[in-house]
Amino acid sequence: MSLWDQVKWSFRHSKKQILESLLVVTAIALGVGVIITVLGMFLSVSQQNRDIEQAQHFRILELMGKNEASRRDGAPLTLLGPDGENWADWSATLEEIEEFQKHLPSTMHAYVELHWSAKTPLLPEEDSSEENSESRWYYDPNQVFIMGTLPEYFAFNGASLQRGNFFLAEDVQNANRVLVIPDSLATDLFGDRDPLGQVIPLITFGEGEAMDYTVIGVLELPEQEGRFSGFADTRMVYAPITTSPYGWEGVDQMLFRNVSVGVDAGVEIALAAERAQSEAHLIWADSISVRSSLEEYRESQKQMQRYALLIGILASVGLVIAVINILNLMLARILKRTKSIGLSMALGSSRTMVFKQFIMEAITLGVVGSLLGILLSFGLVRILERTLGAFLLTDMWGTRVLLGIAIGFVVSLFFGVYPAYLGSQTNPVDALRTD
Repeated sequence: MSLWDQVKWSFRHSKKQILESLLVVTAIALGVGVIITVLGMFLSVSQQNRDIEQAQHFRILELMGKNEASRRDGAPLTLLGPDGENWADWSATLEEIEEFQKHLPSTMHAYVELHWSAKTPLLPEEDSSEENSESRWYYDPNQVFIMGTLPEYFAFNGASLQRGNFFLAEDVQNANRVLVIPDSLATDLFGDRDPLGQVIPLITFGEGEAMDYTVIGVLELPEQEGRFSGFADTRMVYAPITTSPYGWEGVDQMLFRNVSVGVDAGVEIALAAERAQSEAHLIWADSISVRSSLEEYRESQKQMQRYALLIGILASVGLVIAVINILNLMLARILKRTKSIGLSMALGSSRTMVFKQFIMEAITLGVVGSLLGILLSFGLVRILERTLGAFLLTDMWGTRVLLGIAIGFVVSLFFGVYPAYLGSQTNPVDALRTD
C-alpha cells in the first residue's frame, strides 16, 4: 500500500468515527495553538531585545535626583540625603557636567537639552503651497525649533555634516550664538547661496527683539529613519545651550535637573550604568539616581514573560492530559476494530503494515490538529497585539508553522505508537472469533 493510499485509509476510518476524531483534533489544536503562541512570543521578545539594544532611545541613561526618580516610580515619600538635604533640589551645573564627561570613557557622552521655538523673517509668514501646507500644519511657515545642547550630543547621535563644523565646548562656555542647521532648511533660507557664515535673526515667542545666530555647520539629513533619525526634523536647528533666551532667575549659572548619558552601540548598558553611577557619585555623592530605559523595558518584558510562561505551562499540562485522553480514545478505536484487523491480517496484511496504517491514522489526526492550532495561533496573536501591544514579530510565522507541525507530529507519536503496536499484535484467529 502506497503512502497516499494509507492517508486515504486513515481519513476513511476517521470519518467512520467522526465524533472521536473531532475530539482528538480539537484537543490537539487547542494545545498546539497556545503553546506555539507562547513559544513564538518568547522568540519574538528575545529578537526584539537584541534589536532594541541598538536603538538610540534605549541607549540613553538618565541622571536625576533620587526624589525625582522615586516620584517616577510612584513613591510619595520625600527622600533625604545623609545630611538631611532634600534630594528634590538636586541639580547639576555645566562645569559639573563637563567634569563628569572627562571621567567617562569615549564611548559614553554626557549632554543636556533645552528646547525653544522662534520665528525668522528669512522665511515667509504665509505658505500657499498645497504640498507644504499639508506637511507643516503643526507649525507656522516662518517658525523653527531650536535645541540647545552640548557637543557630546552630536558625538552620541553620529551626526554627519554636509559642510562646516559643529560648535565646540568653547562656544558653549562663551555663549556664542552659532547654529548647525539641516541642509533642507539651508536651501529654504538661502537658496543657492553658501549658508556658512550667514546670519539668521531669530525672534523668540514673547520677545520683541531678534537675536542673530551665525550658521557654522550644515547637517546632512538621513534618507530614512534609523540610527540618526533624531536629525530627521527639517525645522530643528542646534545651538549651544547657553544661548537659551530663558534665564534662571535668582541664580548666576544654568542648573539642570536631568542629565543624559548616551552609550555607543556595542557597549553593555548595565556596565555603562554602573560606570556612570560610580563617576557621578564622585561629583554629586549619593544625591542622584541613574536610570536606564532599556533596563526598565527589560523588566516590563520579564513580567510579561512570567505570565506567558505560566500560560505555556498550563497549556502544556493541558496538552499532556489531552494526549492521555486521546491515547484512551485510540485504544478504544483499536478494540472496536479488532475483528476488521484480524480479517485484514487473514487476507495477507503483515503486522508491519497494520502498525503503519494505525500510526498513519494517528499522524493524520495530529497534523490536522496542529494545522488548526496554527490558525488558532493567528487569532491569539491578533488578540494579544491589540490588548498588550504589538510585541509579536510578524516575520516569524514560518517559525510558528514549523513549531506547530513539529509539536503535532510528536504528539501524534505519543498517542499513536502504543495503540498501533497493540493493533499489530492482534492474533487473527482470536480476532475473527470475537463478536
